[in-house]
Amino acid sequence: LERVAHFFQRRLAELEDAGVARERTVLDPGMGFFLSNDPAPSLAVLKHLQRLMALARPLLVSTSRKSFLGAITGRAVHERGAATLASELHAARSGAAYLRTHDVRALADGLAVQRAIDGAE
Repeated sequence: LERVAHFFQRRLAELEDAGVARERTVLDPGMGFFLSNDPAPSLAVLKHLQRLMALARPLLVSTSRKSFLGAITGRAVHERGAATLASELHAARSGAAYLRTHDVRALADGLAVQRAIDGAE
């Protein structure tokens, strides 16, 4: 996770030096093979999204059907819907501003249920 945070700090500084306003940036920590063949780095990023939010930029999280979910569940790409939804709901709960998904309906339903639970008495 520290490697990802350091990467973003460097890139944000480089972008600012190039004249790109920080307010025009969104951070995408990458998931799956982008981070590693091992699922551990993707899981660490998801677990600690709050620490990346300390960089004061919106986060875009894309876990949809990623390899690390297959490594955890043993499921083929087309069978990773439940694992995808679980990881997306976690990212949303952790404060991700944007979620990239393949199954918009499932994510919308999951978020609706999450909001209903949060609002229940």
